[in-house]
Amino acid sequence: MPSKYSSGKVSEVQWTEFQSWMQTQLNQKFREQEAKIKEAFDGLNNRSWQLGDARARAISEMSARHSMGADTELGISSTSLPTVRLDDSIEVVAPVSPHSEHSDMKHTPHVTRILGKEVVREKLKANQPFKAFVKKGLDFYMALVVLANLACIIAMTEWTVHQTDLALGLTDAEWAGASLETFELLEYVFFGIYLLDVLLRMVTLRREWYFDQMEGIMYLNIFDGVLVLINLFELVALPAMLLGGDQQQHATTIRVIKLVRIVRTLRIFKTVSLFRQLRILVGTCFASIGALFWSMILLIVLQIGFALAICQALQLFILDTQADFEARMEMHSYYGSFAKALYTMFEITFSGSWPVRVRPVIEKVDAWYSVPFLAYVTFVVFAVIKIVTALFLKETLTSAANDADMVMEDARRTAQDYHYKLQELFHLADDDGDGNLSREEFVETMSLPSVQHYLRILDMSIQDCRPLFDILDDGDGLITIAEFVKGLSQIKGQARAVDIVILQRENAKLLAECHHIRKDIDRIQRTLPRMLRSVASGLSAASGESETVFTA
Repeated sequence: MPSKYSSGKVSEVQWTEFQSWMQTQLNQKFREQEAKIKEAFDGLNNRSWQLGDARARAISEMSARHSMGADTELGISSTSLPTVRLDDSIEVVAPVSPHSEHSDMKHTPHVTRILGKEVVREKLKANQPFKAFVKKGLDFYMALVVLANLACIIAMTEWTVHQTDLALGLTDAEWAGASLETFELLEYVFFGIYLLDVLLRMVTLRREWYFDQMEGIMYLNIFDGVLVLINLFELVALPAMLLGGDQQQHATTIRVIKLVRIVRTLRIFKTVSLFRQLRILVGTCFASIGALFWSMILLIVLQIGFALAICQALQLFILDTQADFEARMEMHSYYGSFAKALYTMFEITFSGSWPVRVRPVIEKVDAWYSVPFLAYVTFVVFAVIKIVTALFLKETLTSAANDADMVMEDARRTAQDYHYKLQELFHLADDDGDGNLSREEFVETMSLPSVQHYLRILDMSIQDCRPLFDILDDGDGLITIAEFVKGLSQIKGQARAVDIVILQRENAKLLAECHHIRKDIDRIQRTLPRMLRSVASGLSAASGESETVFTA
């Protein structure tokens, strides 16, 4: 029986079956790759906000190095790209080079501390809500208690002033406010609240009460503990000491109590952490201590030099018996000694009242003194003070930019405002109010010039709305508000470095898979004809045997 495979060629039916099988395999491979790419971009858009500034810089550097040239078979070197893991969270690990290792270490501790504080705070909030409340949420309520206690201290101070006025005979009116017993009772109430606050923090936080791994020594908690001990000494120990002794000792002890009560007003600094702007100012003051020190050194040197010169120059006028005595006494009171001259120069430099101290010298001594004084005012009071002010302004901006909590809060507030604006746009586009956007509603609204202008304000440029609907839609033909907000948030702005890097890496994986598929196809093309010829030979032999048996 003649065979179609005797010539070594494949039959049309078998070749069609092979093409169908190969088409199925290729479609399956491409579907898997498409799913991986989609999963990668979904994971990127859901978690890309967690990337820190240092990681973004690392990605940008690696992307730049990659664009300058990576000569591998696929056009992308696996060693020149950051490692991106999409299973749990996006983690970008930049390779370390000998040249960049030292410079990166300068920024790593600060960035790690900022990110570490936020990660620890979020994990603590999720796993131990009560401990998270004690560390952060309790501060708000205790700040309110401190403000209430401060109001009571102010009222008690006014009561003391009224008693002083009565003793001096300045008034004979009765005190219209609370009595002394009420103030003392309130003091015990506030002391109990402060004591419970310190004990609760010590029991809940334990070692973290005085030392935190991220924030270091907790000075504010230690400060609260010291104030509670002082308050305990005032309200418990001192009254016990007053049970015996003479009246003079009692009077001295009462003065000590009043001095201790002044220390309690320092609790007002606890409210610093409650207000973000106040915290920035306090942080700036601490950050500017170095700049303040050297600025004061410069100003003191200038003041000392000019004070010595003007003091020695005016000594001749003060010793002149022919001059006016009142003018000599006035010059002596301002410039008669080095200490007096230095204090006068301090007033001229910082108080802004330099004409009051300079004009008598010019009018009563000599008009030529206007030359050195005007030079000092121009150079020091105007120029140097302005430079110092600019330095402090720079420190303020730097402190605000480095405030981790402020940066995180600003990012959250910006994202929240952006989502609110997109939600408002969605409700404007939803004509029927069913909570979904059809293709017609979406295209009609997004094509309006006012909406296009509004989207450009939000840093989005949409040229054609129809493909965008297919991107936002999950396949049901409708767009929900969640899909609308999430999708438009993803296309905001320009392509980021991390988007480009992940796209390059996924394209590299896809290209590698295509190379493997091509190699498999080439191998199949080489081996399939031999296999088919072998099968054809076997079929021919089997057919010949069957004919022989049938003939027999």
